[in-house]
Amino acid sequence: MKGKRIFDALTRVRDEYIDEASRTKLKKQHSGFRKLLTVAAGLVVVLGIGTILALQGLLPFGGSSGGAGHMGGSTFMSYAGPVFPMSLSKEDSDIAANRNIVYDFSLPREDSVRVWGSDVKDSYLLHNSSKEEKRITAIYPFAGSFQDLEKLIPDVTIEEQGISAELIAGGYSDRIAKLNSRENYQSLLEDGSYQRYALSPSPVLSEQVTVYTFADYVTPKEYPAATQAISFTIDPDKTTILTYGFEGGQFEEGGYRRFSYSVPNNERIRKGLKLLIVIGEDIGDYSLEGYKTGACEEGNGLDGVSVTITRSEQNLSDVMTELIGNYFTLKEHEIPGSREMFTRAVAEFMIQYDLLSTGGRYQMGMMEDVFSETSGMQRVFYLSFPITIAADGNILVSMNFHKDPSYDYTCSGNKNKDIQGYDMATRLGSNLKFNKLTAELLSYSHIEIVRQNYGFDLTKGISKINLDTSVDFYYLEIKPQKVK
Repeated sequence: MKGKRIFDALTRVRDEYIDEASRTKLKKQHSGFRKLLTVAAGLVVVLGIGTILALQGLLPFGGSSGGAGHMGGSTFMSYAGPVFPMSLSKEDSDIAANRNIVYDFSLPREDSVRVWGSDVKDSYLLHNSSKEEKRITAIYPFAGSFQDLEKLIPDVTIEEQGISAELIAGGYSDRIAKLNSRENYQSLLEDGSYQRYALSPSPVLSEQVTVYTFADYVTPKEYPAATQAISFTIDPDKTTILTYGFEGGQFEEGGYRRFSYSVPNNERIRKGLKLLIVIGEDIGDYSLEGYKTGACEEGNGLDGVSVTITRSEQNLSDVMTELIGNYFTLKEHEIPGSREMFTRAVAEFMIQYDLLSTGGRYQMGMMEDVFSETSGMQRVFYLSFPITIAADGNILVSMNFHKDPSYDYTCSGNKNKDIQGYDMATRLGSNLKFNKLTAELLSYSHIEIVRQNYGFDLTKGISKINLDTSVDFYYLEIKPQKVK
């Protein structure tokens, strides 16, 4: 059904566009946006994974942009997600909490002239009402993406002492089009299934695949844009191709496939692994052609281009581990989180969007695009850490982090120009009993409150208030003031 929904979105194309496309000769497809293929009714369409998911409403362009209905307050074009409440790995009726959330609007940098974002301290005074010591596991969710993880991950303290916490990445959900509103986060988290899946064992890409590795390139020096292409014919019902390090593709009825890449030279961008990964029936015989430029067409051929190709059979999980390391090395970035966590997220992406099945509509996936979409997609992460509470005792647990605001793009010209939004969920996804909930503002001299349902009144010096725990969401919208 997931594949059908994506395909249905792709095939809602006006007839005149299909007629025009059918008369157009397809040439080399550049990777200006991400490539995933579907072949239908004689029409070859090359689209990015991000494009396909956005067409179906499964992924917003740019990761977290977009907006939907809102439970009071503004609807922002870029929604940063709420601050979530802490929970326990197992519900415990003997444990209750007083929660206090502090927004600190200090300037983020000494050279900054405006507030952007807020430092947050989300604190819980936990009480154990039983007559015995309790050792529990706390779970703290936060919204973000792999690419912003280093900036957004909270620091955890117990009795003001820093501790280490296990980081766990949440996955994807069929129920949610995109995480661009409070309602969508509520739908994602309220029944607990998203968290349960995140805390469950990782999916394993156990498929045995055939891998063609390209190395030892030779090309005439006078052709700096020289291109190499490999072509072959497959049965699309029996074979799926994944690529890494390739830039172009040509796909024709009858199973003809051609994949091309710029031959590596001294430019860093061309270096790295180049693999064809075959799922299902092997490709059989293939031919290699050289071209003067990226235009893989008659009259542009080039002699003297060669490569060594090695065929091997490997486990797909091992291949993914190698490619993920290579991908972030080329980008000169560390793998966000940990290699194991990111690899799990990649596996979830590939399984969720049916990139591994043969006989489907999706005949080729560029692994660079899978890694990029996995890195940029908005999700919920979890921090897990143990807490020991004495019999009839209290303990203070705090999460400290920087929270980016929700906002509208400057060019939108709407009423929310320069306004920053901050949401807090009071109970969403939590099994903790909350006896008390309070909120506080610090360093607020450089902000103006535009809209809220908290009850702050800065003109009267009311910056700390008691909240109603039965209210699902609180929102605060502020406008920074210039620093004189």
